[in-house]
Amino acid sequence: MSAMPRLTRLALASAIALAATHASASVRMSEAFDGNWFEPASNGRGVSIDWIPADNRQGGTFFAADYVYDNAGNPFWITLQENWSEFQFRSTTVPVRRFAAGTWAAPGAPAGTQIGTATVTVNSCNSITISYTMNPGSGFANRTQTLQRLGGVDPAACVYQQEFTACPSFATAAPTYGPRACRLPATITGDTTLTNNITWVMEGKVQVGTDVGQGGTAATLRIQPGTLLVSTGASANSFDHLAVNRGSKIFAEGTRDFPIIMTSGNELPGSPTAPAPGQLGGLVISGQAPANCNPNCVAEWDSTNRYGGSNPADNSGIVRYMQVRYSGYIFTANRELNAFTFNAVGNGTVLEHLQAFRGQDDGFEFFGGTANLRYAVVTCGGDDGFDWDEGYAGKIQFGLVDNRGCAGEDHGFELSNSPTNADATPRARGTVANVTVRGNGGGRDGLQLNSGTGGNFYNVLIEGFNRACVAIEGAATATAAGPANALTGVLTANNVHIFGCTGNYRDGSGVSAGYTQAWFTGQTGNTLRTASALKPGSFLPNGNAPTATFPPAGANAPGLNDWFVPTDYVGAFRSDAPQDNWTLGWALPFVPQP
Repeated sequence: MSAMPRLTRLALASAIALAATHASASVRMSEAFDGNWFEPASNGRGVSIDWIPADNRQGGTFFAADYVYDNAGNPFWITLQENWSEFQFRSTTVPVRRFAAGTWAAPGAPAGTQIGTATVTVNSCNSITISYTMNPGSGFANRTQTLQRLGGVDPAACVYQQEFTACPSFATAAPTYGPRACRLPATITGDTTLTNNITWVMEGKVQVGTDVGQGGTAATLRIQPGTLLVSTGASANSFDHLAVNRGSKIFAEGTRDFPIIMTSGNELPGSPTAPAPGQLGGLVISGQAPANCNPNCVAEWDSTNRYGGSNPADNSGIVRYMQVRYSGYIFTANRELNAFTFNAVGNGTVLEHLQAFRGQDDGFEFFGGTANLRYAVVTCGGDDGFDWDEGYAGKIQFGLVDNRGCAGEDHGFELSNSPTNADATPRARGTVANVTVRGNGGGRDGLQLNSGTGGNFYNVLIEGFNRACVAIEGAATATAAGPANALTGVLTANNVHIFGCTGNYRDGSGVSAGYTQAWFTGQTGNTLRTASALKPGSFLPNGNAPTATFPPAGANAPGLNDWFVPTDYVGAFRSDAPQDNWTLGWALPFVPQP
């Protein structure tokens, strides 16, 4: 058994075909499966396996090879090769080919002959089954190999350690979504773990615990890295979502190589309908941190979802390395579910490395609370990138809004204090640093400040919006900020660079002419650039990012030194070098639809 040379990604030139013979979901192939596998039942026999990922990370090529001899002692290769989709772990149609192997002194012939078809089933990181159905006259008998990884595998290198046997007692089988799919109950209770050997199906609202603020019972949900959750929504505007209630916790801890993915069921192989925005509700977390709607905070899409309290340090758990794709339930106009919705979530909660991909509404929306978020990506959003309301007072660092000409793309940041009282307290005053907001010629405003919001912005790069780079709306917003030459500190911007918007500054209703420009230009380091800082067609800098120190000396915004990472550049990325692109490996790249 010999190690195989790497295939190039040119092998992926043909499109990945979806077919009913391709089982979906609970194990996602990756390069962690590369290496030598042996057959315990036949000592000395085995194959070398190679997974070549597609450039867009949505699938790749499964390749296996076995170096053998015939009865006359002639060497040759048996190979298996087929393109697989992203959520595929089994195929019944893998071609089996024979190649002459040559000798030490002479190479073998490059042409191969198909001699059969194999069914390949990936059971776990340490178990693969290959069943061969050989052509008549091939000289080979049908057989099945049950393979194990030679030397085993480190669980940190490959997280799919457990094979599927059956759905756990709290779930029911959902064979429509694959042989390893289980439907979640309407309410998750106790301490429950969603393992990554199962495709978890959400139908309607799946709540974690019941609201402790209304006398309910808390629960804990744990989600293993590499886990897939899908909606049942076959068309747009699906209410299928996961809602963590006030007092309950979620520990959804993906990894860079194995993010947790929540998406439309139409992303599964064999689906007759393509995935589209709105086919999933999203992830909702409700906490007990302050909000200026207290004590009557109610989710705009669900009157049973209540939130808010008096504990800024409230802890709703950990969510890291997670993608939410094709989300955005619209109940009525301005009453929507987002990819990630954080209702009065406290700063004891950990939120890191999260991506909203091709949604129908906002990427990240905060209704009050003090939650902190870092390494957050909005790709091809369906409305605003980041949205806060109801007195949000948390922190955001290392964020990206990457508009791609998708339907509904609107503001990069759309920030409010309250929809009913622009001067409600506590006033929204989030703190934002090192964010890149790329309009790509679309959207309306890069940074829209309205309805009395405060906020402190540092080292932000805004480019290419269709209306304005910076907009201030409403007399209450300007009043809270103070005169442009004597700001109160409630609403500030330092080292914010703008470029390429249809208008640089916009004074909205209730704001005196010229105020937004005076507010922007009168503060330290704010720059109207004469050239883009971004590579053409990319969210990365065109070399090294513009420089600016954060936190800046003398800044008086609260809490700049207790959570933020000090930086010396403007925008989300230090440079265009791969080591500075923190989206690599876990976030899904955008690929235009054909």
